[in-house]
Amino acid sequence: MRGSHPNTVRVFVSLVVFVGLLGFVIAGCGSSATTTTAAGPTTGPTESTTTTAGGEPTLAVVVQGVDPTTMDPAEQEETTTWNVLRHLYDPLLERDTDDATKFHAVLAESWTQVDPTTVEFKLRSGVTFSGGEPFDAACVKYNVDRLLGKLPNTQPTLLADIFQTLDGAEVVDAQTVRIITTAPDPVILARLTQLGMIPTGAVDGNPDALASEPNGTGPYTLVKWDRNNQVVLQAKPDYFLGKPNIDQVIFRTISEASTRLAELAAGNVDIILNVPPDNVDEVSSQGKASVKAVEGARVAAIWFNTLSNPTLAKQEVRQALNFAIDRDIITQQVMGGFAVPVATIVPPYFTGYNPDLKPIPYDPDKAKSLLEAAGVPADFTIEMLLPVGRYMLAEQVTQEVANQLSKVGVTVKLNAVEFGVFAQQTQARDIPDLMYAAWGSPLLNPIDMLETCVKSGTTNFSFYSNPAVDAAIDKAASTVGDEHVQALQAVEKLIYDDPPFIFLFAQKDIYGVADRIDWTPRSDELVNLYYASVK
Repeated sequence: MRGSHPNTVRVFVSLVVFVGLLGFVIAGCGSSATTTTAAGPTTGPTESTTTTAGGEPTLAVVVQGVDPTTMDPAEQEETTTWNVLRHLYDPLLERDTDDATKFHAVLAESWTQVDPTTVEFKLRSGVTFSGGEPFDAACVKYNVDRLLGKLPNTQPTLLADIFQTLDGAEVVDAQTVRIITTAPDPVILARLTQLGMIPTGAVDGNPDALASEPNGTGPYTLVKWDRNNQVVLQAKPDYFLGKPNIDQVIFRTISEASTRLAELAAGNVDIILNVPPDNVDEVSSQGKASVKAVEGARVAAIWFNTLSNPTLAKQEVRQALNFAIDRDIITQQVMGGFAVPVATIVPPYFTGYNPDLKPIPYDPDKAKSLLEAAGVPADFTIEMLLPVGRYMLAEQVTQEVANQLSKVGVTVKLNAVEFGVFAQQTQARDIPDLMYAAWGSPLLNPIDMLETCVKSGTTNFSFYSNPAVDAAIDKAASTVGDEHVQALQAVEKLIYDDPPFIFLFAQKDIYGVADRIDWTPRSDELVNLYYASVK
């Protein structure tokens, strides 16, 4: 979604190459254990800026394009929802802000790889939830059991989609718990950064108990959730890692980019997401804010529904539609250079990138030939679902895709819906022939997207089935080190030849940040204001 930009624009671009994003992998895990202590900050901000010079409480306002879907951390998979919930709930550990290849402890104090399928965590003592309940090893087991649908009369939660290898949790003592996987998992620590803890028994008898009334150990508590308008959060003065710098954080929902920009220019908000490339100069020239861009974890693609449309089930048809796309026009003209074409779904800075694969070239003549050979009629018409306000320039990107496909005889009808409707439809697996989305991979490893959006299944976001691809994904998900990287590269080659998607681009994330806020964006898209401050 972005790339080059004029030298006159004040843009700070963090280009971080993530090499070996396995996070915490023990090569050839044997009998010897490896222990990791709490890397990075273990307490809160060292300089208190919770009040202004005049003694007033500090406030920061963040604007996203869509509202959170829930206040329950295990019943969501959206980055925008987790951005809010991360302020209310804590995971065992999280990625380091400065070096995404490393982790630092949150609810855990340290961890040890006991064997290839077991990680033991030593937990912090004295931590309590907003409701006063204690956090301990039994609590971790409760969360894992709930996630996997092992509690009485429950099903796996929505977040379970990204925990394909998780088998369970075992309590060793009150402050020690073991996380067990079905096979060696190269990204189990990265997965656990996405699991916010809830109190033991919190959803017993009522699975929706936390849907609008959160109860976490995080640095903030919920003051108000005015749906489709704003979420108001208040800092905890006794947060176990130290009181946040900013007293109150508000997440506002504004779907229209022009309105987000106007609010930033007026000084009414402090951080806006998804600044359109065409407006970068505008933001930077007003003297109130700067643009910050960072290589992102989000890859845009168009899903094929090969399970419901017999024409799209044909390999040569899906290949043809990929040859019909001019990715350079999309990334340079539509995205303003703030995106890079990808060969599959793996940008160069992800673990497992296959350098032998190049973006599929634009070849409309070959596309027409493949469509003709596949017997596709001249009046072939398909429908594409896309969300409004969620992904940067989604409507413009899909309009350009539709225009390019029309040149090879394919008519695309665009069905743009509000993100809440989009989320409901996709979670119910109710999509038309095509679906546009930009999948975020906070693991900075494609295994999550491969397991959730490519591997055959009936509960995830895959509308494609290839047994050979399934087997290759399973191998990638159960290997570590060089073998894991090679397995990922093999999967990429398979889907390059038999595409589940129209492959498009990896976007760069563009934020507008008020000059009064000290905050640095992350490549995993997490907007966490715990370490931010007001200047």
